[in-house]
Amino acid sequence: MTGYADTHSNPLGWLLDRQLAGVPGVQGALLISSDGLLSSRTATLDQEAAENRAAVTAALRAAALSYTSVSDGGGVRQVVIETDAHLYLITRAGHNMLLGVETTALDVDVEAITEEMLRLADRVHDEMTVADRQTVTEAPKR
Repeated sequence: MTGYADTHSNPLGWLLDRQLAGVPGVQGALLISSDGLLSSRTATLDQEAAENRAAVTAALRAAALSYTSVSDGGGVRQVVIETDAHLYLITRAGHNMLLGVETTALDVDVEAITEEMLRLADRVHDEMTVADRQTVTEAPKR
């Protein structure tokens, strides 16, 4: 099929592994488009788990954007979800790209993890960019 992203190729998985997988407290990380298409994942996340988290990440980001629009928040820098077992952090990683990081526990060094997330996003901002989606126009009649 043409026009669909290959979510199995994991083009920047090696970079996520190198930059984030070794950070104490990081369980896994993924890079997705802002509309929920998985781009890359750490080796600690299998394809199905990463696809599920990608969909949730996009929904959480959309909810945060909705919140900021009704609260005069000015924009979303990071979304943090705290469960009974761990944290999930979402930040912007480039134009139309999001970086999600799941921690191993609640008592991790969130500041150190966030710093690595931002360092990664700054370092490879151009590679972590997705063009704006184009609206599909009606095909010319023959």
